[in-house]
Amino acid sequence: MQAVLLETIDGNVTPTLSTIDEPELRPGHVRIAVRAASINRADLLIRAGTHTPAAAAADAPPIAGLDACGEVIEVAPDVTGISKGDRIMAMVPGGLAEEVIVPAAAAVPVPSAWSFVDGAAAITALMTEHNALVTAARLQPGETVLVHAAASGVATQAIQLAKVLGAGRVFGTTRSHSDSPVLRELGLDELINVSEANFADRILELTDGGGVDVILDHVGGPYLEDNIRAAAIKARIIGVGRLGGATGTLDLEELARKRVELIGVTFRTRSDEEKFAIAQALRDVDLETNADSLRPLIHGTYPWEKVLEAQEGLSTNKHVGKIVLEVG
Repeated sequence: MQAVLLETIDGNVTPTLSTIDEPELRPGHVRIAVRAASINRADLLIRAGTHTPAAAAADAPPIAGLDACGEVIEVAPDVTGISKGDRIMAMVPGGLAEEVIVPAAAAVPVPSAWSFVDGAAAITALMTEHNALVTAARLQPGETVLVHAAASGVATQAIQLAKVLGAGRVFGTTRSHSDSPVLRELGLDELINVSEANFADRILELTDGGGVDVILDHVGGPYLEDNIRAAAIKARIIGVGRLGGATGTLDLEELARKRVELIGVTFRTRSDEEKFAIAQALRDVDLETNADSLRPLIHGTYPWEKVLEAQEGLSTNKHVGKIVLEVG
């Protein structure tokens, strides 16, 4: 079968379409014929050498990709609840291959109204943001939410998911007014252009000085000081990404006064059981019923032969929504 391998060429990690052996089906797993997979920020970090991908075998280059969406073509005898022909999406290492072996516990059904491209665009973002909003932030109905880097692929899904989960007003930050119409269609109540205004000042204006209950931060260090200013009493600040850097200024006095919780989230240090629990929590959302409200915003699609071009498109930070590769 064909797969996109992460090969080191002249010292650089380069995604290369190659031919490899088909993976072996294991107990508790299903085999899917991959139809689409998304491009993620971690793909760029792997190429930059700051993240280490998991290799399929000790003597083989790792396969690119963090997720996959496709059709089940084989089911291990001990697996129940999944049948051949089912359409599933999953966070799985090495998703950029014609076939991938997925733990049954990680498989999430694709809503009937969604395409394979929709499923690929949604799964990593939904897993990430559901964990951030529900497990980490403990979002309660009616609470206010601030989503930083609101035009990014995971953040657009966060806006939609927050509304489905019963959030009150949802605010977002970007560096461009051009993102406003499409983000408002997703459910955003107010977009703050950080190139023109300080987001903390604006949040305090919009909330009559009260601040927001939950902050989903995809920017990181540079926003830390103003996140504390924008936070309500007993707010939860969830560090999802660090697009702007990993270090910032923290006012410990204000953190204590407001009794703010600062929580970091990542999948890199989670056990399989923890990841499976997040997949189950996502299945409990009833994606079929909420398919229209959670349909992912897709910036563009590429044939998987153009994986490098797609990754370069992500690196420009000019996209709104997810970038997806169509496989095969």
